[in-house]
Amino acid sequence: MEVFLERMKDEWAQLITETAPDIRVLTAGIAQQHAEMLSREFYRIVLADPHAEEYLTNEQVEKHLTHSLQLWVQEVLSCPAENIDQAIKTQHRVAEVHSRIGIPVELVEMGFRVLKKLLFPVINISQLKPEEKLAIYHFAINSIDLSMEVMSRAFSFIESSSGKEDENYRIFSLLENAEEEKERQIAALLTWEMDIVYKVMLNSDLGNSLPLSQAEFGLWFNHKGRHYFSGIAEVGHISRLIKEFDELFWETRMSPRALTNKTLRVQFLLQTRNTQSQIITLLRELFDEVSRHEVGMDVLTKLLNRRFLPTIFKREIAHANRAHTPLSMLIIDVDKFKEINDTWGHNTGDEILRNVSQAFYDNVRSSDYVFRYGGDEFLIILTELTEVDTLRIAERIRVRVEKIRIKSPTGENIPLSLSIGAAMFNGHPDYERLIQSADEALYIAKRRGRNCVELWRDTQ
Repeated sequence: MEVFLERMKDEWAQLITETAPDIRVLTAGIAQQHAEMLSREFYRIVLADPHAEEYLTNEQVEKHLTHSLQLWVQEVLSCPAENIDQAIKTQHRVAEVHSRIGIPVELVEMGFRVLKKLLFPVINISQLKPEEKLAIYHFAINSIDLSMEVMSRAFSFIESSSGKEDENYRIFSLLENAEEEKERQIAALLTWEMDIVYKVMLNSDLGNSLPLSQAEFGLWFNHKGRHYFSGIAEVGHISRLIKEFDELFWETRMSPRALTNKTLRVQFLLQTRNTQSQIITLLRELFDEVSRHEVGMDVLTKLLNRRFLPTIFKREIAHANRAHTPLSMLIIDVDKFKEINDTWGHNTGDEILRNVSQAFYDNVRSSDYVFRYGGDEFLIILTELTEVDTLRIAERIRVRVEKIRIKSPTGENIPLSLSIGAAMFNGHPDYERLIQSADEALYIAKRRGRNCVELWRDTQ
């Protein structure tokens, strides 16, 4: 990669050196004058492509990216030789954002083609000599091509590393605590079935029972299970069983008197039992050859480590946008942890982190993700929870940790508390925005005196 970047730097410098100074000044002037229009037209054309809608439909994103593209056009088309290093860093930064958002490289390349196409009439209508127009177009197109090559190579490099992490996470997920996870999901299925059977037998209706896809097992399967076992035939079978049962569930719920008929009630209960039984059999087959392993797990707390954040965030954001379901996150600090460590030593500090981590695990659902983000900082991704429920879980965790009793080496009780920052996903596909929002909320919680939950709001 370093050799490639050095070659690109030399080519860019050569292009600038071989281009007459007055042509470079004219090109920079055109970029300055028309950057806003070019950016606006660029997104109008790109967003007309159905493939782009998945990534660029959010109004906030469009507004932000439109401004960013204006700055990018001006920087690339007016780059002096002494700023080439900075320009190359910019292309890397843009590639990183594209990778985080999940924009495919072919969409980026289409964008460059659109931009070059838009540039031609802008240059052509200027009151310049034909040879000046040709020189400007030559310089502009080559500058864009060089930046595109750097960006595409950086993008491919990042995506390659990301792909390896995706696979590492999938393998880790398969191996990590498999036996416990299997029993947990089987228990969730049995609980769901018993809830339905009880309500149908008692009241001949479904009451407030959940369809399988929205029950605890269904959430786990949609957010984790199908990715853990990606490519295995049983996954498709379980998906089909969930879909078929949910269709029956809603059909039955829409016909309130259906379950008052004994024959239909028995048929519904038999179908419920049959669905549950088949899924458990398939689950056991999926887990059969999986054994416990801790690669990718934080050794002290047994939580996920942060290396898998990009993989999980990209997938969950794509799901939230596609399914129009909420997504939220918490960033959590153990209050005054450094003082505790300095006063009572690292062994006591480690015991506190283990207990706090267990409190997180005990108070989230199997479809959520808990990370040790670094030191005494933790990050929790909550799937399909409203703002109210997100704050409820955050407060439950805060209260639970406040009740933990850890004794110091001298026998004193060490008071524990958490500062928690919460943020709701607002549609922006770059997960760094969500982390920044939660981090801002965490800062506000600390400023308020710690031991509290704060929700980030855009109006703050």
